Amino acid sequence: MKTKFKWIIILVISLVMTAITLLFLQKYLSEETERRLAEAEPEGIKIVVFARALAADTTVSAEVLALREFPEHLISQQWLQQHQLAPFIGQSLRYAVDAGEPLTQAMLINTQFNGLSRQLPEGFYAVTLTASEVTLHNGLLAVGDSVDVIFKETTMSGEAKQHSFSAVEVFSLGGNGGPGNYATNNITLLIPASDIADFTRYQKDEYALWVRPSEMAEDTEQWRPTLPASRILQWQGGQ
Repeated sequence: MKTKFKWIIILVISLVMTAITLLFLQKYLSEETERRLAEAEPEGIKIVVFARALAADTTVSAEVLALREFPEHLISQQWLQQHQLAPFIGQSLRYAVDAGEPLTQAMLINTQFNGLSRQLPEGFYAVTLTASEVTLHNGLLAVGDSVDVIFKETTMSGEAKQHSFSAVEVFSLGGNGGPGNYATNNITLLIPASDIADFTRYQKDEYALWVRPSEMAEDTEQWRPTLPASRILQWQGGQ
């Protein structure tokens, strides 16, 4: 009887030790997996985004902003980082924005001075093209849309060549009454300084606008799946 009781105790102790060992092993594997995932994940850059959806003409303040971490290769040069934000606090939105949308200088209206040159992001020119209903996608095109501009150049020999400019932002849409009371539509685009010479070279050629979905990366030339989700970080206030 004593021998049987002794074996029962040994069995219970073995089961308890096995359970404890499995718990420690599971904890170790979980921590090791998290560590390796953290090491494999590329370090992102914190970009200023809107914490909630806002209407046009809303004044931008720190309370409506957040920080979002993006992989470096997905970041547009127009997106503002935290250290660039101070001069733009207190300005108004040019158009409505969604929650999580990155903040750019082109979205804002400087209430102190409304001159066009003051409104342009650093390193960009504003170029205006004559537009048609087809170019404007039957009126669906909006300020802030990202488009690809494809010019059709006809050479002296009659050969047609295409020249494209990717991920160009629509800065303004406008129109005025032309001869015979016909409306003359136009579209103003933000062109990087590095592209301005080539862009204006083809400015008077026939062109088409391809509108990009918002999830396409700036340097994407073909359709691709939705990008991985980015981390939303707590806003840290000022500089």
